[in-house]
Amino acid sequence: MSIKSGVIGVAIAAALFFGLHMYGAKQYSKGYKLAQTEHMAAVVQAEKQARKIERELTEKMEVLDRETQQKLEQVAIAERSAADERVRSAAEEYAARYRRATALATATAEREAADTAIRMFAELLGGLDEAAEVYAAEADRRRIAGLACEAAYANAQTQ
Repeated sequence: MSIKSGVIGVAIAAALFFGLHMYGAKQYSKGYKLAQTEHMAAVVQAEKQARKIERELTEKMEVLDRETQQKLEQVAIAERSAADERVRSAAEEYAARYRRATALATATAEREAADTAIRMFAELLGGLDEAAEVYAAEADRRRIAGLACEAAYANAQTQ
């Protein structure tokens, strides 16, 4: 074998190696670009899914918030109604006591003492009723808020 044919063989081998290397590099580049495109598509899809879940959770929270507000309004109405009823019945009871006390009182001093005692008990009962109303209202509000919080947590856990 001559040197010329050896050099040509090496040149062909080098050209073939270089050509295969270039072809491999192009194939690798195509694969990389394809993988990058697929990755970006997956990222876009994941972002869409995350926005959808966030929107659904927001809508559920808004519904729970509206329901909670409605319940709080109903509790306030019920509290006012109960307070009105308590005040009316207390007033009727004190009026009945006053009539009995004044009917039994024979002297002005006795009527004044009965009036003073009735007024004192009426004020005391009114104050206690107001305090009970405040505590009951706050307990109802806390209960409703707690139930709304539990429902929101349960909804978040199911997602």
